[in-house]
Amino acid sequence: MGPLAVKVAGLMGFDVLLGWVIRLLIAFVVVALIVALIVVQIVAGVLTGGNAGPATGPVGPVVGGTPIAIPGPTAGLPVGSQPGIVQLAQAWLGVPYLFGGCTHAGVDCSCLVENVYAAAGIRLPRVAVDQFNATVPTNDPQPGDLVFFANTYMPGVSHVGIYIGNGLQINEPTTGEVVSVAPVFTGYWGAHYAGAHRVRG
Repeated sequence: MGPLAVKVAGLMGFDVLLGWVIRLLIAFVVVALIVALIVVQIVAGVLTGGNAGPATGPVGPVVGGTPIAIPGPTAGLPVGSQPGIVQLAQAWLGVPYLFGGCTHAGVDCSCLVENVYAAAGIRLPRVAVDQFNATVPTNDPQPGDLVFFANTYMPGVSHVGIYIGNGLQINEPTTGEVVSVAPVFTGYWGAHYAGAHRVRG
């Protein structure tokens, strides 16, 4: 023991000093564990798009009870056009709509797209119109490309989905609904279709 510790031990008594040292060590271990848990939770949230637990919802897209055939990877397609994006989007099926939401507890259309692409290591802006401006138009949408819609709840580009092929998309429609499969070129979405875009590789 150093001279200071000897003096303190003499003044306080060795038992009291030992008690304080043990309490300090316990407090240090507890604080270290709490910090480690927080760091692990933050990292898990970043890696899973905000979902630290298992995804809710069905495993694959279903329209009218019929599974959708998703094409296999195609050589030579740009980054966003690989069906892997579609498979990442499927993990979000059934998640409820929440305006401004960005987790499996609730998500909106543009954060769905942002999270799916982030899981593939591709960073996109947060808002649909910014995603529109950050991507390249294509007249031949492939699975994994983005499909944009205008004049839905506001003027201009206001909605985005992920094209899965066969004229269908995975998107987060609106309040009271869930991430689901919907037609791109017909019905409500067809009337508001603003074009397909591809993520730059």
